[in-house]
Amino acid sequence: MQARDFLLWSALAALWGSSFLAIGVAVKDIDPATLVFARMAIAAPVLGCVLLLRGGGFNLGARGWIIAAIVGVSGNVLPFLLISYAEQEVNTGLAALIMGIAPIITLVAAPLVHFEESLTRLKVFGALAGFGGVAVLAAPDLSVGRIGSLLPELCLVAAACCYAFTALFSRRFPFPDPLQMAAASVFVGLLALGGYMALFAQDLGLPAAPVPALAAVLYLGLGPTALAALIYFYLIPRIGAARLQQVNYAVPVIGTLLGIAVLGEQPGWTAWPALGLIVFGVYLVTRPDKTEPAPARQIAEPAE
Repeated sequence: MQARDFLLWSALAALWGSSFLAIGVAVKDIDPATLVFARMAIAAPVLGCVLLLRGGGFNLGARGWIIAAIVGVSGNVLPFLLISYAEQEVNTGLAALIMGIAPIITLVAAPLVHFEESLTRLKVFGALAGFGGVAVLAAPDLSVGRIGSLLPELCLVAAACCYAFTALFSRRFPFPDPLQMAAASVFVGLLALGGYMALFAQDLGLPAAPVPALAAVLYLGLGPTALAALIYFYLIPRIGAARLQQVNYAVPVIGTLLGIAVLGEQPGWTAWPALGLIVFGVYLVTRPDKTEPAPARQIAEPAE
């Protein structure tokens, strides 16, 4: 990997890892639906301008717009909302840890969609390790019977499933211009969420939010959403999905450490063994298994 590519890879890990911190700051004062709408409203024109400057446009055709609609909802609106709702109750480090299972779900579920894939032993062990990490995080609540307090964690698992579905769907129905698809999906997701907000939102509450919350929204739109998409689609043809997906090792670590350093979070004792299990699980499912005749092609997708 060239030095420039490595720097961009590191920047992508930092952007995705820091998104949990920014969400945690914003949802203290801004409703999750408003936060997601504002985030996408910032990112959409940025990505649109990049397409125009590149000399392209939204010439997707009917099939392309259907794909963009599905990706926009499953890869943007739903996971953004689920993570934002969850972070009203859980700290940023916990959110980053649980979202670390997204690549595990993707690679383990791949054989169900892409029949040339195989469910190798390493993938099975990796899945057991990753979900074992989530179980370790949930153990304190389960031990005292606080089943209701698991809802935020379940929302995060559901968000990870959304990202996994989006990655598998995008591979099953590829589009010739990935950046064009990324921009179109953000626009479609923005329109869908805007329709929901127009019908059901009572008060946007964004102008009255304090400066830290507004700064967090601006950062989420420009950084983890728009800039991360540009870096992502720039790096894929240069370094390949196999190397790019290794960013998933760093995201939960960065998210946890930022929560500690910036917000003064104090993770419980379960966070550290859970972090080890989840990162180890990602390693296992992404590591080529030489004992298998047809190892699965690796997939990379945004963690947040």
